[in-house]
Order: sequence, then structure tokens, then C-alpha cells
Amino acid sequence: MKNLIFMGGIHGVGKTTFCNELSKRYPLSSFSASSIISDVKKQKFTSNKQITDIDKNQDFLIQGIEQIESTSIINIIDGHFCLIDKKNNISRISKEIFAKLEPILLIVVIDSVDNIIDRLQTRDKLVYSPLFIESFQNEEIKYAKMIAEMLGKPLFIFNNTPESKLELHEFITELGVI
Repeated sequence: MKNLIFMGGIHGVGKTTFCNELSKRYPLSSFSASSIISDVKKQKFTSNKQITDIDKNQDFLIQGIEQIESTSIINIIDGHFCLIDKKNNISRISKEIFAKLEPILLIVVIDSVDNIIDRLQTRDKLVYSPLFIESFQNEEIKYAKMIAEMLGKPLFIFNNTPESKLELHEFITELGVI
């Protein structure tokens, strides 16, 4: 899959909803990393968000993406820069995975800690401390910046506000991505 925009963000930040909005506004196809991995593994993720074998799952992601035959010129995938491992630690996705994805643009979605906690409690019945969610989101942003620098690709930090949506539209337009 070429011409890939990678959109990352922690669980409950609103990535999938925003990807769907973008795919309605722009001529692009939207995919979920979790769905791709689940399809290849033929196994659903548990709702606790802890991932037993992060590296193996990312290999499934690459395998799944290679099987997708998208007719869109631009594709967007929502996923993560970091995940929660089986010991409840924040763990970075391997740099090699991002190199294999070859994204043309990186976006990291952020939101207030309270909004994220509310979404996780409502959607997944999960309770996380505000400190953990804040640390998780900060690590996601920090690592997204490192990946963007390593790949030499643009990064946009998106906060789900009308102003940020306009800024992202201008950013994408100026880059000539869409």
C-alpha cells in the first residue's frame, strides 16, 4: 500500500472517528491497524488494551497491509506509536515497522485526559488513572516526533477542535498530499 498516511494516538483518543471523517472529506481509504491485525490473526483483541506480543502483532500488520488492494490514491491507517504491554507498561512500536510502512505523512491525535478517560470508560468499561493516560499520551507524542524525524516525514499534531481541523486541512493542502 503506497501513499499511506499514518494516524497514531492512544486508545480512546478518537482516531477511528477522525479517520472516517477524513475519508468522507477526501478521496482516500481508511483502515484500522487493529482490524487488519485481527483479520490476519483471525483473533479479536481483548478489551483490556494490554498486548502480549507487540512485535509479532506488528508483523501481522505489515502482512495484512501487503494483502490489501486499495484503489485509492491515498490511504490512511489509524494505529499507535506506542501500546500497553502485558505488564501494563507503555511500549514503543519498533522503528522498523514505521520504516516498512513508508508513510508520506504522520498525524498524532491528542485530546484532554478527561475526554480520553471518559471514552475508555464508556466504550470499553476500562478505568485508567489520569496520570497513566497523561504519560501514555506524552510518550505517544514524543515517539511520533522521533519517528517523523527518523523518516524525514512531516508530522501534524491534531487536537480535535475546529481550529485544528482547519489547520490540518491547510497542512495537507500545502503538502500537496490530497
